[in-house]
This record gives sequence, C-alpha cells and structure tokens, in this order.
Amino acid sequence: MSTIGSVGEFDLSNPISWDNYAEKFKTFLEENEITNAEKKRAVLLAVCGIKMLVLRSLLAPESPSTKSYQDLINVLKEHFSPTSSESYRRFQFLKLLQHNNETVSSYVTELH
Repeated sequence: MSTIGSVGEFDLSNPISWDNYAEKFKTFLEENEITNAEKKRAVLLAVCGIKMLVLRSLLAPESPSTKSYQDLINVLKEHFSPTSSESYRRFQFLKLLQHNNETVSSYVTELH
C-alpha cells in the first residue's frame, strides 16, 4: 500500500503550531484511509519523531502505547494549545489597534 502525501515531524520549536499539525495529520489519516484507532496511534507515534518524547514525560509513568489515539491527541492539545481564559482573550481583543500601514479590511479581519 502506498501512502498519499506526508506529514513530517512536529516542530517543537514552534509549539503553537500544534493545531495546524493535528489538522494536517488528521487529513493524512483520511487520505490514506487509516480508520483503525490502534493504527492511528501507531502512525502518530511513528510520524511525530524522536522529538515527541515530551509525550512520554506528559504521560509518565504510563507509556504512550497504552493510550488510545484520541487520548494522545487530547494530551498533546492540552499541552501545546491550552485554552486561555476569557479575561485574557478579552484583553487581547481590546488592545488591538489598526497599524498605520494596515488596511481597514485587514484590521476588521483581525478583529474577527
């Protein structure tokens, strides 16, 4: 069986990109018709690379191979993309200013 596309290792130097990586990985699984949960977990652990040993430390003392695919995704999402508080999001929104060289449409898009 040949695979369609590739995902590559997750870049730990840019942890805020986890949501993008997870979406790309999900698409990779769909394109290659990988639906079995055990196979999804195996592919995730194989593709993420050696840098994802952080997963082992997040799950300690358990091993990543004992968790389900969805459990692994949830642990990684919680670690790399924690939900921010409503107060912080409100603060971020209220401090948005239109820059001198920014168009109105670009500014409105950023507000959304």
